[in-house]
Amino acid sequence: MAPPRITAPLALALVVAAAACGNDREGTPNLAPAPMPSATAPALPDPRAEDAGDAAPDAPKTPAFVTVFAAGDVSFGRLVGQILLREPDRALFAPMEHLLRAADVRFVNLEGPISDQGNETVSPENNLVFNGPPASADVLARAGIDVVSTANNHAWDYGKSAMLETLDHLDRVSVLHAGTGATLEKAFEPAILTRRGFRLAFLAVTDVWNQGVLSRHPGRAHVAGADREALVRAVRALRERSDIDAILVSYHGGEEYREDPLPGTRALAEAVIDAGADAFLGHHPHVVQGVSFHAGKPIVYSLGNLLMRMHSGHPWTEMGLAVKLELEKGAPPRLFVCPFRIHGIEPIPLAKDPRRKAYESHFFGRFQALSRRVGSASLGPAGEDGCAPVALPSSTEKPRSADSPASNFP
Repeated sequence: MAPPRITAPLALALVVAAAACGNDREGTPNLAPAPMPSATAPALPDPRAEDAGDAAPDAPKTPAFVTVFAAGDVSFGRLVGQILLREPDRALFAPMEHLLRAADVRFVNLEGPISDQGNETVSPENNLVFNGPPASADVLARAGIDVVSTANNHAWDYGKSAMLETLDHLDRVSVLHAGTGATLEKAFEPAILTRRGFRLAFLAVTDVWNQGVLSRHPGRAHVAGADREALVRAVRALRERSDIDAILVSYHGGEEYREDPLPGTRALAEAVIDAGADAFLGHHPHVVQGVSFHAGKPIVYSLGNLLMRMHSGHPWTEMGLAVKLELEKGAPPRLFVCPFRIHGIEPIPLAKDPRRKAYESHFFGRFQALSRRVGSASLGPAGEDGCAPVALPSSTEKPRSADSPASNFP
């Protein structure tokens, strides 16, 4: 995390402010047991074998829809890395298992390198420079994560060799990646995967860089920067391909702790949607921002954190957002938001929390207000899984709840 350029005051005192929070210097975290078991859990069924051409000849090639789970920043450095050095089989995503299992494709932003630095998971000179041990890649694979973005401001924390080693570890466990590579061309290559005959492409770029200006840094030859023209060209090239059914763009940028997206972020998101992208997935601010729609396609400006401890002075960083995207050929994407809070180091879905009603009341009220500041998207009631549908009020197809296709919200 680069030092924030601004610190926006929080407009709402969330109930989570009373909970124990971490900070950039980590301090003493709240490691009390979460309200559900999470230690070591069996791996999710690996869907990667079900790739292009693997289906039986008589199997249906076009499902009703494909569900994508997407969440924000995941860091295996600092305290989390030390835990993995002691407990390499720790199932850090176990509380999210019901959401992960329900998805066909799972995506997160991998914030920082995965490399063998002995027992070092944070630089002794700078606690904002961190690294995940090799077991981190196995944690992602056991959770069923299919694809990650590696384009972010921490990609170069331990230099070029660690950045490239990260890709080797991801390849070792068959987790796809986009955003960095041995060459700039490789960095801009999409991660492409197929589920039940539906072919998705992920592009990933970063608009922030911790080592000065990316265009003047050696990393420019290995990291996909958020150059608008280059990104639009990449999206258009994918849109022209007959074998690509959906294009998702991952964007690392904006201002840390800021509750509203920057004008440049909004302009870039709309440009890539106009070029043919089906959804825009933002991260880096470490707080949840609102969502909007452009040309019927969802723009998620900031997913917040998934596995990353932050400032105690910013309680909104203790709340995160996963989204479900239902992608269907010939239809606009359907968006659901699934909030969680970070307890100690683990993400706990609000649907699993004994205080669900209070947490959801605060979160959804705040989230709706943030979304109204960037558009006119409306929330429906959350289903049993804790996910609430989001749609434009003017949509001819009313959004449905997670449980009942026939239900409408007021």
